[in-house]
Amino acid sequence: MRSMNRTLSLILAAMMIAGSGSMVYARDFSDVDHTSFAGTEIDMLSDIGVIKGTGADEFSPDDPVTREQMAVFLFRLMLNKEEAGRNNTTKFTDLYEPYYNGAISWANASGYILGTSTTTYNPTGGITMQDAMAMLVRALGQEKSGMNDNYPWSYINAGIKLGLDRGLEDIAYDKTLTRAQTAVLLYNALTSEYLVG
Repeated sequence: MRSMNRTLSLILAAMMIAGSGSMVYARDFSDVDHTSFAGTEIDMLSDIGVIKGTGADEFSPDDPVTREQMAVFLFRLMLNKEEAGRNNTTKFTDLYEPYYNGAISWANASGYILGTSTTTYNPTGGITMQDAMAMLVRALGQEKSGMNDNYPWSYINAGIKLGLDRGLEDIAYDKTLTRAQTAVLLYNALTSEYLVG
């Protein structure tokens, strides 16, 4: 856990350095600018490689995020690596897109993500606010014994204490997140009170 905190701290430091200059949106997404919701978060996270565009100059901020996409975002956020491999080492039998297999396998082995059953993950289902918060609470080392028994509120409450919901307070917890909303959530994880406190 100490090495995980160190990695996140390094990423945060790089992000702060990148943000200390003038607001230059290096990725030049045609559908995101400094006045857009999550414009700053999208820019910073794309600069450090956590998120990417959906095309050469598009980010598609309003597109929904799937559970398999969230696993990849989490992998890049926590390990600062591009790709996790394509092997499925889980018990999930519904992983059909090899690109996501490594990230899902890593996150499941790490205890950050759970399936919708012992053998299914529902990879193309939308990632809800409550599931994304649960993943991040676990990844930040803030899961406590018995929290799964009180899902989702135990994770939601822990996420609120970490500041994961900053700027997202009006979103229903069972709603599928958009790419822009997910960027805000990931940015909040990088800047959570737990890391900088």
